[in-house]
Amino acid sequence: MTSALRAERDGRAVMKDDKIIAALNELIEASKDAEREMTSAAEHARDPDLARAVSDAEAANRSASAELQDQVRLLGSTAEQEGSFRAAARRSWRNFRSMVSSRNDSVIVEDCAHDQGSVRALYADALELDLPQPLYSIVERHHRVIVDTHYRLLDLRNRCRDNNARAIRAND
Repeated sequence: MTSALRAERDGRAVMKDDKIIAALNELIEASKDAEREMTSAAEHARDPDLARAVSDAEAANRSASAELQDQVRLLGSTAEQEGSFRAAARRSWRNFRSMVSSRNDSVIVEDCAHDQGSVRALYADALELDLPQPLYSIVERHHRVIVDTHYRLLDLRNRCRDNNARAIRAND
């Protein structure tokens, strides 16, 4: 094999690694954002089931981001250390909104289910990439936990909606 062909092949390998690293850093960023959202939610949740669910989600997102950071380092790159600016702005908006109106469990679970759904979609997208098998297994494992957590939050959201609907009917 000539050195030009080797360089071209090596260049494609580097581009592939760059794409994988970018995807992993996006997952890290999303996981860190979700972790912070869940931390805030856990502080404000009144329902014990909701508090437990968001605490579990917080821990799962923290664990996922830490493991993915290790994988990015193993690939010889720099891992994302912070969440996104967009998520920081969203948290600021939610903090402002909670000062103006009540931040009850119904609002908290809606926000958390939405956030976890966004993270779930990013993980599903990453699973569509041509990841090396060990990395694919890691991302798939995290995705399963995130899907389970998302379903748990959706169940809690639906329970809150049902309770709110019953309360409204009782007041009619």
